[in-house]
Amino acid sequence: MPNISISISTILVWCFSLLLINSPSFSAGGTNETDRLALLAIKSQLHDPSGVTSSWNNAINLCQWMGVTCGHRHQRVTELDLSNQRIGGVLSPYVGNLSFLRYINLADNGFHGEIPQEIGNLLRLKKLALPNNSFSGTIPANLSRCSNLIHFLVYNNKLRDKSPKR
Repeated sequence: MPNISISISTILVWCFSLLLINSPSFSAGGTNETDRLALLAIKSQLHDPSGVTSSWNNAINLCQWMGVTCGHRHQRVTELDLSNQRIGGVLSPYVGNLSFLRYINLADNGFHGEIPQEIGNLLRLKKLALPNNSFSGTIPANLSRCSNLIHFLVYNNKLRDKSPKR
């Protein structure tokens, strides 16, 4: 009889583990609520005269926000493309909370200030396009943590020449 109770308890633990792992709130790096809050924090630092980010609000699912693309499986933000939108302001450090982000394109805008160190937290990042802005300071040293980064474009900014070591 002890073998049966061990088997049943093993099965119960296994089933509970499967339910927990497949639960939407268990996905690595937070939930899409984390992404929503990060994007709203980013929006709060922007000057957006054209209203491109006006869809970034609680009434609309974040995966339908202008410039935002989500992955189908987890409904997490995988792309942020606000290129050529006449947006200005500072890029919020909260960008580092978009843990599923693979692609950032902020080219041809009026961003200024430093590129946030938190971009180094985006371990899935493949493309970072920030050309033709007014970013200043140096390239974040921990960007070297983004081992999947293939395209890195920062020309026509006010950056000091100090590249991170891989």
